[in-house]
Amino acid sequence: LPMKRISSTGHLTPTNQDENAGTLVWMIRENLEWFINNGYSEGQRMAISSDLWRYAADSSSPSDLLLTLQTAETTSSEHRKRTVTWIVGVIKTHEPSLNIEVRHHRLNDCYALYLSADYKTLLKGAELCHIKKTLKPAYGGGTRVFSFEDAASFVGVDDRISFLSRLERATIVRQMLDLIRSPRGGLKFILANEVIEIAEGRAVVPTLLTRGIITSLLPLHDSETLADLRTSWVFTIWGDQPLEQIRSYFGTEIALYFAWLDHMTKALWFPAILGVLMFFFGGWSYRSHDEEIDDTSQFFSDVCFVLFALFNCVWSTIYLEHWKRRQAELAFTWGTYLSNADTEAYLRDPRPAFKGEGLTPNPVTGRMEPFYPEWKKTLIRYFIAYPSTAICVIFLFGVMLATFRAQDSMDYYFGDSFLFSWLCYLPMVFYALFIQLSERIYREIAFKLNDFENYRTDEDYENFLITKVVLFQFVSAFGTLFYTAFILQDLRRLQEILATLLITRQITQNISETAVPFLMGKIKLSRMTYKMTRSMSDASLRRYANEARTRKRSESRSSSSSPLSEFRSNLGSPDSSSRPSLRSRFEKGVNQVVDKVSHSPLESPSSPRIPIPEFSVANEGSFDVSQAELECVMPTYDRPLDDYLEMFIQFGYVLLFSPAFPLAAVSALLNNKLEVRVDAFKLCNTVQRPFGREARDIGAWQRAMEVLGTLGVIINCALIGQSGLVKRMWPDLSWGGQILLIVFLEHLILGVKRLIDLAVPDVPEWITIETAKQEHLRREAFKSNNRLISSSESIKPSRVSQIAQFSSPIPKRRSSSTMHRLATFFERNNT
Repeated sequence: LPMKRISSTGHLTPTNQDENAGTLVWMIRENLEWFINNGYSEGQRMAISSDLWRYAADSSSPSDLLLTLQTAETTSSEHRKRTVTWIVGVIKTHEPSLNIEVRHHRLNDCYALYLSADYKTLLKGAELCHIKKTLKPAYGGGTRVFSFEDAASFVGVDDRISFLSRLERATIVRQMLDLIRSPRGGLKFILANEVIEIAEGRAVVPTLLTRGIITSLLPLHDSETLADLRTSWVFTIWGDQPLEQIRSYFGTEIALYFAWLDHMTKALWFPAILGVLMFFFGGWSYRSHDEEIDDTSQFFSDVCFVLFALFNCVWSTIYLEHWKRRQAELAFTWGTYLSNADTEAYLRDPRPAFKGEGLTPNPVTGRMEPFYPEWKKTLIRYFIAYPSTAICVIFLFGVMLATFRAQDSMDYYFGDSFLFSWLCYLPMVFYALFIQLSERIYREIAFKLNDFENYRTDEDYENFLITKVVLFQFVSAFGTLFYTAFILQDLRRLQEILATLLITRQITQNISETAVPFLMGKIKLSRMTYKMTRSMSDASLRRYANEARTRKRSESRSSSSSPLSEFRSNLGSPDSSSRPSLRSRFEKGVNQVVDKVSHSPLESPSSPRIPIPEFSVANEGSFDVSQAELECVMPTYDRPLDDYLEMFIQFGYVLLFSPAFPLAAVSALLNNKLEVRVDAFKLCNTVQRPFGREARDIGAWQRAMEVLGTLGVIINCALIGQSGLVKRMWPDLSWGGQILLIVFLEHLILGVKRLIDLAVPDVPEWITIETAKQEHLRREAFKSNNRLISSSESIKPSRVSQIAQFSSPIPKRRSSSTMHRLATFFERNNT
């Protein structure tokens, strides 16, 4: 800047006022010109660099799992290299059968481990993870937990491409990582100014994940299958959902959610059609019950109100009973119907975050695992968790009452004022902001309370978390409606509030669930690629962007010319109807299956492979971005808890208060048709691929819906009494008589609900018959095989002792992980 004079203190002292004004104008002009010129050029660079992630290289490689470590923003390069070397050493020591490749992700400047396992190890791990597979008809058919020793009795076991899906492979490899336990004396690792200590017996990888050393652990997407899902699921508005493909790609739990959502959408057609007829032809209007009743249209409106309320009670019962049968059919088809959560809880390892006061053998498997007294969990639940939840709910209800009192006062004092009428909106604006803030705060409190209760299994953890969240959400979502219906007793205002809440909530949730995360994710990727290419010249940046476009087009052409069906090779599965006659032939068949399959090496994605411990990068100047790098920076999607909660609140709006607004079912129906595609878009485009989980039903949400159905009977009967129909039909009936009449009607409907529940079985009869038939065939196959084995050869006593020794409870001192012991046993006995 042109300075005329500088004082002794170093400040600019212009010679006169005109020079000072001219200098200021010149500064503004120069800064504006710099912003225009450089802002345009930098924006152009960001747009060009965005092509690197927009045309990212396909990372469809045989790697089963991807593990990423800390980025450069959290620690130095030297410490990151030490961390990678230490983690690779721990994994290789405890699970030497895992294949590990270390790569550097330039997009977020971190190291990643690409892990995979050969087919033989995966088959052994399938038994450990209790993965269910289909038996051959000769062995009874149906589904059963996979057994490596009985591998030849399962359909398609010799096809290494399709027998285990990519999701099942990722689940097995993750289980292998979770089984890596800290040895005797524990583990200690020094990272910068932090010392990472892992106590004896604790899971290493989950502990590093909770401490932030490992930032993500995810299965990679399959680009071809994902493209098919986008075509047949996301962008198909009126078609049926490909539930079988969803189950295979995302797991049974997520597939059950979408089946439940589809079932609810179809069930909403009945109240939606009746609601439209009632609303437009029923003369829907509300009058005070103190007015004289000589109007025929008012009586007709009251009758429609009562009939619609009664219909809601019966419809909700039939809907819930029919869903029980539907989910039983799906569970039977998907092989999860016979699973028992109570017994399988002991067969699975504890939750990674489960903390114990010591180690004790599992009463079923004999494996050493953390132990936590049940009485401590009960004390925490009833004396800390439940009272804390009750305090939060009462506080929310108190704020709601105070807000409505303030709203009434504002309407009274400033409702007719021209200058201060805007003050009447302040209480409701405050309440809306308070609800948003309180839901976030309570969500954190609920997670903290659940962690403090320290549940062993994921099922128990989620069930009690659902209980806490549902109680709070119930008050926040329906408290306003209860206040308006039963304290203000204003049905017209109830109709307006219900319509506003339902439509506004649906629109805002759909936008915040898809559009906002999708746009924010793209902006995040653009900023990361812009930061990654800051050191490049404009010419180099354009060259790399052009190469990325060209490579992506060539990949698209090659993928269209060679479909997935041509890529898969059938290794010649034997005739499923053939039955082995001798035990030696059976063991020979197992050995042929395992030895026949070879695992191909990892294909190299665009990120460079790094040899340990040199950390030398062959193509250090490359700025290519792979699809795996993009998936690592996406948000996670653990379980559909929030999706269930959203639909639960919507079901409550339709069931509890829709007699005041009959078009609520229509609004919910239209929203659900869109909600299916919104949730599908979220899973396929904006979040990491979740680990699939098995489920036989929707769990705690089924009980929550049944409680809501019972509560719906009470609320609808109370609304019938509130409507004034009883008073208008029997003017001389006392207030107590009206209450008794409504209570009688409520008990009558509850009795009808109970009769429907008893009359409609939860499980269709054909499932019971098929289950018994499969059990009969298995018993017959077992008897036949035992007769053939006993007549041809006998098992050596040494062999029996080996099997018994392996099946006995494992002692406290363990030299390696369970997976390693399993592999050692089978290789030693050559089976």
